[in-house]
Amino acid sequence: MAAKLPFSSCYLSLLLQLILLLPSSLAASVVTHLPGFDGPLPFYLETGYVGVDDATGTELFYYFVESERNPATDAVLLWLTGGPGCSAFTGFAFEVG
Repeated sequence: MAAKLPFSSCYLSLLLQLILLLPSSLAASVVTHLPGFDGPLPFYLETGYVGVDDATGTELFYYFVESERNPATDAVLLWLTGGPGCSAFTGFAFEVG
């Protein structure tokens, strides 16, 4: 019996694309301030788009929040939620922290 992978190859492909594209987009998408929050953010936040289908131009929006402990050794969490007309930010902020 074949063992099931914890996530599909589609998600693995997305994760690999995200990792490969992050270094090229660092300068343009770093967020240091948010409306309604006084002062600079106390953590590193980056946003952007990752292409998932070149033929149709389909992209997924992402938030990247760097670990506050040890980014070099801490695991990376890929948070996929939301949907058409539903922001993933609420779930990210309230469910993940």
